[in-house]
Amino acid sequence: MIVDCHVHIGKAAYYHVEADAALLLRAADRAGIDRMMVTDFSALVYDIKAGNEWIRREVSAHLDRFIPYYTVCTGRHGDWVAEDLERYVNDHGFRGLKIYSVPPLQVIDDPFMLPLLAKAAELRVPVLAHSTGEECLSLCRQVPDLVIFNAHMGCCPQAQGDWHRAVAAAKAHPNIYLDTTSSTFDNGMVEFAVREVGAERVLYGSDMPLLDPILAVAKITESNLTDREKDLILHGNIERLLGMRG
Repeated sequence: MIVDCHVHIGKAAYYHVEADAALLLRAADRAGIDRMMVTDFSALVYDIKAGNEWIRREVSAHLDRFIPYYTVCTGRHGDWVAEDLERYVNDHGFRGLKIYSVPPLQVIDDPFMLPLLAKAAELRVPVLAHSTGEECLSLCRQVPDLVIFNAHMGCCPQAQGDWHRAVAAAKAHPNIYLDTTSSTFDNGMVEFAVREVGAERVLYGSDMPLLDPILAVAKITESNLTDREKDLILHGNIERLLGMRG
């Protein structure tokens, strides 16, 4: 069993990428991925309402394979965003929140973001945060019940690729989980994270269609970890976290 915690759907003109449900299902089948947590490109950078409505319709026929995140580009749109998150979670089966940081203009550690994150904590859904470990640590301290997946575990421009600092942030707070999604394949990267925070706090992700899911899976299956640790990362941890809502 493999559950991918970090997948994109829709059109990203900047990356010259477009993926619908059919394309993702074909890629997942080739890589042996059973379920995908998906976030919409347009909601992430442009139109929150249109993007989340599109993803709801696109995956509705395949809810056995797709688990949608409610996706936002900023918390500065007012109270309706938190209300919309609640509606999508309660009425449409969305199981997470995706937020994105593009410093210095758009950061997740923003007072305007806090009501939305408090709503996620209240709804008991995890937050996939594309940001630095320090920002994730700050948010978890401000919203104690919040569960954050630190996207790319620091292997992104926002965090300057410093995954060691992301691991240190996760080590400082039990509600920060490390997402293995990355184009970086540093030797011992996954093993180091497991050694520092435990296999129970590491999650498999691919970032498809931007990155090859077969390589992302191999980063876990070919690592120097025990079979139990690999199973936790590939599906056990995310299944436990998704079960927070009962």
